[in-house]
Amino acid sequence: MFLNIITPCSRPENLHTIAKSINIPRENYRWIVVFDAEELPSSDLIPENCEPYAHKDPVSFSGNGQRNFAIDKVENGFVYFNDDDTILHKDLYETIKTIEFDFITFPQEWPNGTLRLNADSIGVNHTDSHNFVVSYSLICETRWELGIYAADGIFAYECASKTSPLRVNKVLSTYNTLR
Repeated sequence: MFLNIITPCSRPENLHTIAKSINIPRENYRWIVVFDAEELPSSDLIPENCEPYAHKDPVSFSGNGQRNFAIDKVENGFVYFNDDDTILHKDLYETIKTIEFDFITFPQEWPNGTLRLNADSIGVNHTDSHNFVVSYSLICETRWELGIYAADGIFAYECASKTSPLRVNKVLSTYNTLR
C-alpha cells in the first residue's frame, strides 16, 4: 500500500515529532504538508521527509482548504489525513498495509487511552479526520467543505458511501497527541 499522508499545518513546531512517528518504508509513503500561510516557514521547521506547500484560503476552517489543496497533488494510492497536533499511531501502517478495501476505518482513542470513536458509524460526530484511510480513486471530485468544523465526517461519509467500508477492530489513531 502506498500512503499519501496529508497534514494541514498551522503548528510547524510539531512537524519534526510527527516525522519521527512515520514508521513506514520511505518508498511506501508521501507526506504532503500544507501550511496555512502565504509562504513556507523557516526551513529548520520543515522535516526532510515531507513535501511542503503554502496555501492560504480565507474561507477555510480547520485546515480544510489545505486538505483540498493537497488532494489535488495526489495521483494514486491511499490517503490518510493526519492533523498537525497528532503523531501517527505506531501500528497504523503495519496493520493496514495489505488490506484491499477502498475505505478503511478504525477506532480512535484519547491520549489517556480511553476510547473516543468506535468507528461503527461513518459521518459527523462519528468520524475524525485521522481515523480512516481512503483510496484516491474513491475520492474523485469529493472535497472538504471549507467553512465547517464537522467537514471530516461529511467527507468520510461521502467517500464511504461509494463502497463497502472495512472496519478494523483495532485502535489505530490517538486524538490530539501533541499540543
